[in-house]
Amino acid sequence: MNIKSEKGITNIDIIISIILITLFVAIIATLMYSINSNSKAVERRSEATNYAINAIETLKASAFDDLDNLAGESDIENTGYHQKITITDYAELGDNINDDTIVPGLVKKVTVEISYRDGNTTETVDLSTVITKSN
Repeated sequence: MNIKSEKGITNIDIIISIILITLFVAIIATLMYSINSNSKAVERRSEATNYAINAIETLKASAFDDLDNLAGESDIENTGYHQKITITDYAELGDNINDDTIVPGLVKKVTVEISYRDGNTTETVDLSTVITKSN
């Protein structure tokens, strides 16, 4: 009996092909899950950035003297995002406190922080701008 002349598929061939197909499907499924998760994370971050931009644009459209009244924290309705607005006079920032050449009340630094939950972690998006008093 000559083993090399026998034709057909053995059980070993079938087992090896099933293992290879299973590994291939598992790798593809893992990649699909990873791509989907990353896509959702990017989408949530993009939405948070849009909320921050809208908040800054609203603050820019407000009267300069009313800016301090708009500072604070709030939840953005039915979205799962939390907004924190901080408004600081430029003369009161770090190195500027002891600088007598900076006139208080002319420039304000506005920081908008949007936070949201992504899985088990809290992610934040911070945007800052400077708003000046116009005559």
